[in-house]
Amino acid sequence: MRRLNVREAQIDECIRESMFALSDNPRNPALQPGEPLLLQLTITDARRLGKVDQRINFALIFEWIERDYDESISRRHWPNEGRVWNWIVYGSATVPAIPFSLDRLDLSTTYSGQNNARYIDPVDQTKIQPYLLWSLAQQPDRYSQIVNPSEIAQTFGREPTLEGVLNHDRIALLSPPSKSRYVREGFDRNQWLAESLKSYYSDRCQVCGNDFEPQYGESFSESHHIQYLSSGGQDISGNIVVVCPNHDRIIHATHAEFDRGKLEYRYPNGLRITDSSRSSGEGAWV
Repeated sequence: MRRLNVREAQIDECIRESMFALSDNPRNPALQPGEPLLLQLTITDARRLGKVDQRINFALIFEWIERDYDESISRRHWPNEGRVWNWIVYGSATVPAIPFSLDRLDLSTTYSGQNNARYIDPVDQTKIQPYLLWSLAQQPDRYSQIVNPSEIAQTFGREPTLEGVLNHDRIALLSPPSKSRYVREGFDRNQWLAESLKSYYSDRCQVCGNDFEPQYGESFSESHHIQYLSSGGQDISGNIVVVCPNHDRIIHATHAEFDRGKLEYRYPNGLRITDSSRSSGEGAWV
């Protein structure tokens, strides 16, 4: 695992292409395939954006590195930076994270400084790994190292969970369709995103507020895409509602329409039902 420093102006391209640029090729040890590279906001940008405690929101999964001999790759991907780099790092994926800062964790040493590709001691890597949401990046080979998505809010708290989910959305919205959609047979949704949202809402229906756990001793809910994936909807939190099985079925059966302006479902018979969490003070829909 390495720590990279990145400016806010550069980070969208890093996320979109799973790329990063370095002046030197890291050695002792060399970069290894599958190694997480933490995208840390520069301290200047972190202070300006009020994210000193949330400098890391994404990680690249290293795949290979190549020399930018004619400087064309640097200029093509970061044309407004006014500089070029010798080496270009390519990743196999961009992974969202629960926002955190290295200097706010109880680590064995400090990882501050301007040098890039700073190697992180293995003892500290174990403390950092849980913040990387491998599941939301659909990295099945990493599932054994992650916090269970159904327990993510219980582990990190509701607001950090929401920030992690929104980091997933930022990747999905920036990425080309071939990278942000996982199509095998028809439209393949990211079930781990749904589980994270269910955890955020404590499996409580956003339409009626129903929670199965008090009566049945078991939490249960469904996730519903407002605009179906088959109709061009995106698999992101803003297109998903957490509902009880009853409302999941009736929304499908009646083809109820969602009014984003009022955050309510409109049924063919004229019935309108607004997000229950707004009246209960639990916050608006994601």
